[in-house]
Amino acid sequence: MKKVVTTFLATLVLGTLMLAQEDTVVYEHGPFQMTFFFPPLSTNGANNANIVNDVSLNLFLGVSGGVEAFEAGLFMNIDNYYMNGAQLAGFGNVVGTHVNGAQLAGFFNVAGANSRGFQGAGFVNVTNTHLHGAQGAGFVNVAGGKTTGAQVAGFVNVTGDTLNGFQGAGFVNTAGKSNNGIQAAGFGNVVSHGHANFQGAGFFNVADEIEGAQAAGFVNVAGKVKGVQLAAFLNICDSIEGVPLALISIVKQNGYRKLSFNVSEVQYANLSYKMGVKNLYNIYSFGKPFGPASQWMFGGGLGGEIDLTEKMVLNIEGTVQQELWIANPATPYFMYIDRLNLYNTLKVLFGWSVDDKVDLHVGPTFNVSVAHSNPDFGVLEWNQIPPYSFYNHTNTNYEQTNVQIWVGIQGSISF
Repeated sequence: MKKVVTTFLATLVLGTLMLAQEDTVVYEHGPFQMTFFFPPLSTNGANNANIVNDVSLNLFLGVSGGVEAFEAGLFMNIDNYYMNGAQLAGFGNVVGTHVNGAQLAGFFNVAGANSRGFQGAGFVNVTNTHLHGAQGAGFVNVAGGKTTGAQVAGFVNVTGDTLNGFQGAGFVNTAGKSNNGIQAAGFGNVVSHGHANFQGAGFFNVADEIEGAQAAGFVNVAGKVKGVQLAAFLNICDSIEGVPLALISIVKQNGYRKLSFNVSEVQYANLSYKMGVKNLYNIYSFGKPFGPASQWMFGGGLGGEIDLTEKMVLNIEGTVQQELWIANPATPYFMYIDRLNLYNTLKVLFGWSVDDKVDLHVGPTFNVSVAHSNPDFGVLEWNQIPPYSFYNHTNTNYEQTNVQIWVGIQGSISF
């Protein structure tokens, strides 16, 4: 992380002007100075770089020992020792060691050691060690050590050590460690060690531990999770005390994984795979319904398992399956799914453990089919999914959408 900070300083071409001093340095003190254009054209003369002023005004570029109250410059302010109070510059502020107060600049701010207060810049803020307060930049914020407070940037926030607060960026937030930190980014968040309370990103989140929630547009990755993982596509974690919700959720240590073979009044063969955690798992299903040999079904859903006794469980599941035609001469494609024909099921299944690896399930199902049944709408005639129904209604729209409701039964064996 020191290399990151060094790179920023080198890019700003200010390394030669930052003369970081030890706390034992003896410096002079003055109430006021003005630099008319650039050093040594100053009221303090050539010795201005060693004098700490209460108030410092720089018409273009000023170099002082430090500031006790206020400093302003049209272009740049540079203080070798420290700055207490407020520092304003049209382009940039540089302080060799500690900043206590506010640095405001049109382009960049640099604190050579700790910063307590606020850094606000149009492009970049750099605190070489610990930040206690806030950084706000249009592009990048960097704290080489700990951040206790907030970093808000249009592009990237970097905390080299521990984040204890908030990072918000348009692109990426990264922290070496987190202690109850919160990260929100348009693209991604990364915490290498420690625990974060919340990570929210448009694409990905990575954390060692989560005690709260991870939410991402694509993927979440974590070690230990206490709370919720929510992603549009993929969740990965070592272990979780809570629930993961995504298209695919992989829990390595205490995850739920079952392969089931199912039969019902609609399908004489159905293979489903369940993965996630016991309280909430994903279901991926592929089956063969009664009917033409080329008609199949695929789909998925969610479920949860409740322990009733040591050997008996209750599984509540909801699935949605769509018809799939494979190698039917009447279809324009080898695998045809263009026609809407949905088989929606709510299942209440009672399970018994035969041994440690085999479970048997049976229970009632509540079913709803929704299909476009107009024979002119597609290349296939209508094929009914339900064998019977107590509700059967066809709408008078162009697709002639048919809805049927019935109660059925399902049996399965799980491994």
